[in-house]
Amino acid sequence: MLDVLIIGGGISGGSAAIYTAQGGLSTAVIDSGKSQIKQVSKLFNYPGVKEINGSELLENMKEQALASGAEWYEGTVESIDQNEDGYSVIMTDGKELAAKYVVIATNLQTSLLEKLGFELAVNEKVPSGKIKRVLGMNQDGTTKLPNLYITSLLAGLSSQSVIAAGHGASIGISIVSKETGKTYMWHDK
Repeated sequence: MLDVLIIGGGISGGSAAIYTAQGGLSTAVIDSGKSQIKQVSKLFNYPGVKEINGSELLENMKEQALASGAEWYEGTVESIDQNEDGYSVIMTDGKELAAKYVVIATNLQTSLLEKLGFELAVNEKVPSGKIKRVLGMNQDGTTKLPNLYITSLLAGLSSQSVIAAGHGASIGISIVSKETGKTYMWHDK
């Protein structure tokens, strides 16, 4: 059983994985490979980075998460079921993963949220109107279900890559702090 399973290998999911894995929690990411940032040919609004394309940024994040100890699975999720130990996640290829914590960091598979009883509406902060947000959740990513977090656009935040990365990192830090019972701080060397 994993400590943390992250559904979505985009910016917020990758960021959460870096922090939970670096914090010593067994972490896995399920990545459909369809992150919206992949379509961006030149990303200029990411602080500290002069210019990068979306695919390069995602690959850098994945490499950092793997170097921190995370596992990375390519595929999509068929279902999420809550049980007494946490959650059971079944991928469309039949692979089953169990985790104490689940972070939903995908904007594409909103049917997973509806099956868990969450209500969705259009995220007004995304100009296209194509992205949903979960109603009645907290800005810190916590939800009505124990140990189930929702990141970024689904949490109703603005559509900026740096906000997505920060929200994923914040959720990762919260999970490590909750699991270890002490405030998690990752200092650079």
